[in-house]
Amino acid sequence: MGNIVGDDLSAQTEQALRNVIAALKAINATSDNVVRLAVYVVHGQDIRNAFAAAQRVWGARATAMTVLIVAALANPRFLVEIEATATVEP
Repeated sequence: MGNIVGDDLSAQTEQALRNVIAALKAINATSDNVVRLAVYVVHGQDIRNAFAAAQRVWGARATAMTVLIVAALANPRFLVEIEATATVEP
């Protein structure tokens, strides 16, 4: 597991999306290949911060997104988890 960046939702959201972009790049894909994002945010966080951070990294792409408020994630320091579904040609 990598390092956790910051203890705030904005920093963690930005890094999580950068990780998604890096994973896409590894399979010769881009964020344009993403058809759905699932964003899990820990209860009590201001999700507007997550949306603002996502806008900075992801831009204005029209990607289907589900945001779920959860009690906790695997590590108590995690504030957000992002799951991306992408389509790519073989």
